[in-house]
Amino acid sequence: MTAWNKINVPENKLRNLYINKGLSIFQISKRFGCTTGPIHRSLKEYKIPRRSLSEACTKVPISRKQLQKWYWKDKMSMFEIADKLKCTHSAIVHKFKKLSIKSRGHLGLTKPIRLSRRNFEYLYHKRKLSLNKIAKIVHCSESGIERRFNNYNIVTRGIKNRACKYKKCDFSGDLIEKAYLIGFRLGDLNVTKYVSVIQVRCSTTIPAQTRLIRNLFKPYTTPHIWKAKRGTTEIVCLVNRSFDFLLSKEDRIPDWILNNSKIFWAFFAGYADAEGCFYIHKIPKGKSVASAGFQVQTQQRRIINELWKGIKNNKIVAPMPIISRKAGAIDKRSVINNKDMWRLSINRKKSLNKLIGLIEPYLKHKNKIKKVNKIKENLILRDV
Repeated sequence: MTAWNKINVPENKLRNLYINKGLSIFQISKRFGCTTGPIHRSLKEYKIPRRSLSEACTKVPISRKQLQKWYWKDKMSMFEIADKLKCTHSAIVHKFKKLSIKSRGHLGLTKPIRLSRRNFEYLYHKRKLSLNKIAKIVHCSESGIERRFNNYNIVTRGIKNRACKYKKCDFSGDLIEKAYLIGFRLGDLNVTKYVSVIQVRCSTTIPAQTRLIRNLFKPYTTPHIWKAKRGTTEIVCLVNRSFDFLLSKEDRIPDWILNNSKIFWAFFAGYADAEGCFYIHKIPKGKSVASAGFQVQTQQRRIINELWKGIKNNKIVAPMPIISRKAGAIDKRSVINNKDMWRLSINRKKSLNKLIGLIEPYLKHKNKIKKVNKIKENLILRDV
């Protein structure tokens, strides 16, 4: 089932940009990648006090002659002129009044909007179109459509059901995929709930990690990826509320995952792709083959102990998780541990071989898959 969600305009960000920083509605709309319409409506719904016309308008460096040419000879609309001058529609309206230039509407030259209330409600409520898209269909300005919208007293869809720029699809419902995503989220994703969308975010320097996250959410939304100044790659995916299951950040594995073997290994694979490490040691002196292993380190004490119990139930031998770094310790990156860091390791040849057999079908991280293949070759050499 396909779903459409609104362009997300959080109230706290809108207040900060409009009230504290004094940005215009046009400037805010450019930041959110939308038209001015959603910003106007969000200001109204959040009951944010609007600036007066004189306060809102910036100085527009244009002569009366040039303005008349664009408007009368070139037949540009006030919105098009505003876009050309990179200012707000209100600033152009104010400039027209200041220079005593009559608008085409005041002179009766603007074509009437031919759109009945019934058709308006069909486009807005049934087809879920934005006012901007409706304006393009009937070939008029968005402000004209907004006036007609108000004159018809059409009930707004509300902030929770507004159209957005990119199509979003509901989660598939597959439990294997769900368990993997929960494991990966608990290991490496930042998830935030907004009014009607869920923001999934990650920062990484590993290209394979970027590709993995993009592929995980590409069937459901349009991932946004960019390079940050600090050298990391930032990934943001806005998904709809069918992904509410990603919101929980509890230090525990849900019972429905622990009670099913296949689902448990899908979760383990997601957690391993995020936090795990498959490795091969250097060949020690006097030996022809190096040893290999798997480990996962995390501050989530309960999760790592539940993973240990899960592998024990599958007859995989591994020592109990231990504290690898205590709270307050400083690592190589000069980062201080807020909590104890716990480590689960699997090094025995038979246990490692069995772990790989159970987890490999669910791994998705290309780097981890390559390392697993090398470990499988290593295990064969150790049997020779």
